[in-house]
Amino acid sequence: MRPSRVWWVGLALVPVVAIFAVCLVNSLAWIGRPFPGFLIAENGIVVSLGRSQWTETRNRSVPFARVLAVDGHPVSGGRDVQAYVNAAGVGKAITYTFRNGTDIFRLRLTVRPFRTRDFLLLFVPLLGVGLLMILVSAGIVARRPEAPEARAFFAVCLAFGLMLLTGSDAYSPYRFTPVFFLSLCAIPPASLQMALTYPQRRAVLGRRPLAYLALYAPFLGLGAGLLSSMPDPSLFLPLLYTVYLFTANAALLYVGGLVLGLIDGLRPREPIVLSLAAVLGSGGIGLAILVTYPLLQRPISPAVLVGPLLLLPLLEGVAFPRFAPPVGPSHELTG
Repeated sequence: MRPSRVWWVGLALVPVVAIFAVCLVNSLAWIGRPFPGFLIAENGIVVSLGRSQWTETRNRSVPFARVLAVDGHPVSGGRDVQAYVNAAGVGKAITYTFRNGTDIFRLRLTVRPFRTRDFLLLFVPLLGVGLLMILVSAGIVARRPEAPEARAFFAVCLAFGLMLLTGSDAYSPYRFTPVFFLSLCAIPPASLQMALTYPQRRAVLGRRPLAYLALYAPFLGLGAGLLSSMPDPSLFLPLLYTVYLFTANAALLYVGGLVLGLIDGLRPREPIVLSLAAVLGSGGIGLAILVTYPLLQRPISPAVLVGPLLLLPLLEGVAFPRFAPPVGPSHELTG
């Protein structure tokens, strides 16, 4: 394999490693810092990712609510909330004013320290799984740079990986918020690219740049829409839910293609079975959570959400390098 054929893989990893390093440093800085007991996005919306120990039963309306004020002082977003909490310090009781839809309510919560265990259970799954997904898929595409399915798989893992890496930054200090949302919106087209190249290669993509542009451009536009709508939850949340639905549908298309490949008698069957196990194993819990994400009322454990995603690069990492691309019975006879 000539190095010139895979130089772009190494080039793609340079910003990935830089983002990982910055996000790791930022995440470590959380330890010992005053913490309100919930994670808040830059636009002031409380996310449902977290630990059940942070919230009480009476706080079920907090996820997806927007913080309007702290101790009666209006706030414009997560930066203002975090600055107020930092100034108050650990042990201080703060009254938060939330709005969830048309419901406006107040909760008085005591500022707690963000502990090492919180870091291990929240940030380590995001950073570790994200980096491993990208590195394993990069190794696969470096071995088979001419294989369309390898390039598509790298695109899927790169989108997922960057979303997870920058997800650790999405709750403060918000340096990579654009990267997070653009990566999130790149998952559906990358998954569709995967469905169009494996187990049967469709000619619709090939190496035509316009085809890839037509595939990815609408979703990048959706990402831009998410960023611009962040100040308005009534626009932001429906757009976010739309991205999750597109992700679920693209994954189902890929699963359908794998099942049809088995029904049509493609050989060898082993890589198709491994790919099917990878998608179902990694996405079963995740898809169920993503589809119902806006309806959830309790924090989602990061380990439960992202841990199974490791099955995707691990099983596909066996399927793609070890087995030849599946072909139909007619190709086997003519071969």
